[in-house]
Amino acid sequence: MTTTDVRGQLADAMQARRLTRFHRRFEDGWVRGYVVGIGPEFLMLCEVSDHLRFNGFGCYRLDGVKNLQPAPYPEFVEAALEKLGQVQPETPAVALNSIDDIVTTAGNLFPVITVYSEAEVHIGAVASLEGGVIWLRDIGPDAAWDPQPSARRLDDLTRVDFGGAYETALALVGGPPPAPVEAPPLRLVSDNG
Repeated sequence: MTTTDVRGQLADAMQARRLTRFHRRFEDGWVRGYVVGIGPEFLMLCEVSDHLRFNGFGCYRLDGVKNLQPAPYPEFVEAALEKLGQVQPETPAVALNSIDDIVTTAGNLFPVITVYSEAEVHIGAVASLEGGVIWLRDIGPDAAWDPQPSARRLDDLTRVDFGGAYETALALVGGPPPAPVEAPPLRLVSDNG
């Protein structure tokens, strides 16, 4: 399936507000939710977890979408969401024009985002973007912040999540990231002889 075919199916699903699912090359299992935005290279999905809860938003690289199809049993899922008091959250104003725009706008709207590449997953607060690199203040599974931001190439990112239960819990427990720890200045040692 070409990116054009994927884009057309996603547009149909978004217009019909159809529960959709797909696979990604780099992960096992299905991704499920409602398409809420389509950009030149990424789509945004309001995600529905296997626990029948809305679970934030994910932006996925279009060329990584495989086996796109309507999710099975949509009537059951939608009835369960309603009976569980789940209301689809308002779509955040995350710009989908480029990966730079996605991480910038999501980082401004949410205290913590999750970024995925083919081999790694990192969760943290966006410190800055410069020269094709995102500087992220990572937060660990213990909600402790790393002392310094770390760099990841924007072109390597295949997915960005925000507003989910885990990101929200980490931000609540960890609080805002502390100021970066400044390394002491290097001292030159002269020959005392």
